[in-house]
Amino acid sequence: MPKKKNLVLLVAAAGLVFASTVSAQEEGGVYWPPRVEGELVIELQNDNTFDSDDKDTEINNLTTTTELGLNINFAKPFFLNTHFTLEQTGDPDPGDDCWLCEHGVFVENLSLNWEEDRWSLIGGKFGPNFAIAWDAAPGIYGTDIGEDDIELAERIGFGGGATVIQDEVLGSHTLSGSVFFTDTSGLSESFGTNRGRTRLGDGGPSNTESLESFAVALDGEEIQALPGFRYHIGGARQAVDRVNDEDGNPLTGDEIDDEYRFAAAGEWEIEIDEDLSVTPLLEYVRFWNAEGTQDEDRDYVTAAGLVAYGPWNMAVSYTGKFVDNPDGTDRTDYSFQVSGGYAFDFGVTFDVGYKFDQAEDVDSHLIGALLVYELGFGI
Repeated sequence: MPKKKNLVLLVAAAGLVFASTVSAQEEGGVYWPPRVEGELVIELQNDNTFDSDDKDTEINNLTTTTELGLNINFAKPFFLNTHFTLEQTGDPDPGDDCWLCEHGVFVENLSLNWEEDRWSLIGGKFGPNFAIAWDAAPGIYGTDIGEDDIELAERIGFGGGATVIQDEVLGSHTLSGSVFFTDTSGLSESFGTNRGRTRLGDGGPSNTESLESFAVALDGEEIQALPGFRYHIGGARQAVDRVNDEDGNPLTGDEIDDEYRFAAAGEWEIEIDEDLSVTPLLEYVRFWNAEGTQDEDRDYVTAAGLVAYGPWNMAVSYTGKFVDNPDGTDRTDYSFQVSGGYAFDFGVTFDVGYKFDQAEDVDSHLIGALLVYELGFGI
């Protein structure tokens, strides 16, 4: 049944795009041959954990995150979006330095999209719109906690958005929503170092193989009175059928519950003069029944700032994770980082930074360097 349901979703999405493509062709908006637009981003990052309460983590870890995104445009306004990611998909051996080890490549996004000025639709494998700091927090390590805990990624389902207000004075305000479940298809595996296929029996939020989970959001920008400001307000429910303990045994029914989330964020790029800008970011995220554990609540606070002067930048960020466990074993984790770097005019940026991380009462100090190359292209 689950495999059939995945197939039905993909066939339905393909049928929708085919019918709409015929309509677009009749209107004279067809591309032939198809136009391909893409972006290649290569990140080479070296992290040296030079001091930690867990001595096994005191290693040098050189990794790459290489992403290839392709939009295959068949007919206006329809396109196929694919996103391939190469990154470290396995853990280094305890206490051993790692030089580009344990890497694998996987399909992070595979979706059919319809986008016009004020309307959009999406179907397939994608990341639902929820929160912004997991992507927007500046600095080498500004997004670490957000990417691990808050980002909704690799879900299968449908979604769409509508710009409900578009005005020169009031700005642009878009309402979006999606229904989804966690990808348990073969696309959840990786080639190279295999991270393993996600199974229904693994449990966890939205791992139901049915469209019971959803996310909604309101995003605004281009407000005349607040130039450079944008906001995000979002909510999500992730249905939970099963949660496993550390030994892989399922928790009982009265120990699990659906996970609910709320996010509110603002980011404001303030131009001081032609070469100097300051961009503060603040985000609050609340989880109820985090990861499907009943009465485990979490609060996340991200406060960050970016100063850009010409090609130079300096970033400071803090993310606090406040965990309220049902058994009373509450804890606070947090991450603080400071970094800075230079953007060359041929598509390369170089940054160095420091991070202090406290996770489950383990304190760690890291220094690192990040080299990024970006290339956009069209065929």
